[in-house]
Amino acid sequence: MGFLAEQNLKMLGSTLAASFVLTISIFFIMQWLIDVGDVELDNTSIKIADVTMPERELELLMDMERPQEEEPPPETMPPEFDMTPPAEVDSSAARPNLGFKGKKAGVFADGSYVPIFQVPPVYPRRALERGIEGCVMLKFTVTKVGSTRDPSVEWAVPPGIFDRAAMRSALKYKYKPQIRDGEAIEVPNVRTVVIFKIEDANKPADYVPEGCD
Repeated sequence: MGFLAEQNLKMLGSTLAASFVLTISIFFIMQWLIDVGDVELDNTSIKIADVTMPERELELLMDMERPQEEEPPPETMPPEFDMTPPAEVDSSAARPNLGFKGKKAGVFADGSYVPIFQVPPVYPRRALERGIEGCVMLKFTVTKVGSTRDPSVEWAVPPGIFDRAAMRSALKYKYKPQIRDGEAIEVPNVRTVVIFKIEDANKPADYVPEGCD
């Protein structure tokens, strides 16, 4: 009996010792696992810079200020000539020579109206065919802008032949307007003689049709 009791005590001691060692081992293993779980994570975050787009005002093309366009200068009308020779007239012997003979009233003073150009009239075909020459005394008004208006015939040689052609040409005359006190004014009763003559080599250079002196 005593032998059995001693064996039981040894087995119990061995069991207790093994249990103690196992407990200590489990404790250290748990402690190691806890230490590993306490590893600090890097909480450093990356900050993205805020990007702000600048505000831009859109300009419409319609709101853009356009440069002022300069007005083109008035076109100078070319002289009108009837260049078609009559069928029954020898063009080498009869050629229109249209002259202007303004009525002079002394030297132009400062600010007076000055003729810039005068458009020659169209020589009437019937007069050219018949070899008729002559002249027309015109009267008209020079406006503030240098144009002419209200032409009329004072007298004509011969009467009624060249009147219409002379008045049509007078409406195309251009003048430098008369200036008074810094402002342009109209000038009425301006007179000009329009001469219709046919060129001929036998005529002198200063030839003037009869009655147009």
